[in-house]
Amino acid sequence: MADFYTKTMIYNPRNDRQYMSFNMKAYFRNMLYQELQQLLEEEHMHSLSLSENTNREADFVDQGSSEELRFNCGVYQEHEMHLRHDIESALRRMADGTYGYCIATGNPIGVERLIAAPSAKYCLQVQMEKEGYRARQWA
Repeated sequence: MADFYTKTMIYNPRNDRQYMSFNMKAYFRNMLYQELQQLLEEEHMHSLSLSENTNREADFVDQGSSEELRFNCGVYQEHEMHLRHDIESALRRMADGTYGYCIATGNPIGVERLIAAPSAKYCLQVQMEKEGYRARQWA
């Protein structure tokens, strides 16, 4: 088992000729689990910091600053929650064999895109269309 773990640590998916080979899946599964573990630790730390700071400030300016900080923490936690759901969804796709392929077209997402965003569910073309990018012609 340790030998397999060592091999996956030095494995580079860019050099693999077979898309979504066993080693490539293991590499991305490891990346996803590491991201998920980091998110869960951050969630725990944020929940502790918010529970510590529940008292009201005497000064109106301090109250406003505290409320703004709580609001920003809430927005950050919501973003992290969506990211956690994306990672969990990617792990489910890995289990059912559809990881690495666009859920809209079925085309390969690509190794470079998965290295940058392991929980990506769309190929670059579909993602650009979803975000409203248009090809621009420079004159």
